[in-house]
Amino acid sequence: MWKKIIAGLIIGIGIIALSSYGHAQKATDNVKVEQEVDLSKYQIIRPEKRAYSIEEKIDFINGIAPPGTTITIEVYGTTDLTRKNFNLLVLPSEEDYIEVYSDTIVSGNSGTFSKQLELVTGINKVIIRFGVEGVPAEEIIIYVNPKNNKEIKRPNNLMDLLIQH
Repeated sequence: MWKKIIAGLIIGIGIIALSSYGHAQKATDNVKVEQEVDLSKYQIIRPEKRAYSIEEKIDFINGIAPPGTTITIEVYGTTDLTRKNFNLLVLPSEEDYIEVYSDTIVSGNSGTFSKQLELVTGINKVIIRFGVEGVPAEEIIIYVNPKNNKEIKRPNNLMDLLIQH
């Protein structure tokens, strides 16, 4: 009887030992080890603000990225055809934007990049994608509101007033 109990214990311990050993596996075999991306290497330097207004339809963007990084710059614009009076406080919905153009540039040997943006009158949305997994896309809103160069003439006398009407 003691022999049966000892044999049963040995077989039980053997099964327990083999089952935990048989199912064990290295964690790095099937799991990809993700490397942390240093986000400080991917920055937009100019413009400093993420939403601003300008009067000219030309603006510049520059930043830093490791040399050889492919950067995609997409420019979307909208004009106020719906008469919703878009501005920096009342932005259009995603459906109201139309892609103006998209350009791909590569950061130089010094780790910098720059691009001249051609914008439309109204609200412009610029999206910068660094093409690196783990680096989020940057979005900049630029409101182009050109100066109204028309001079207001005030009548000097009654005759000028009558001529205008």
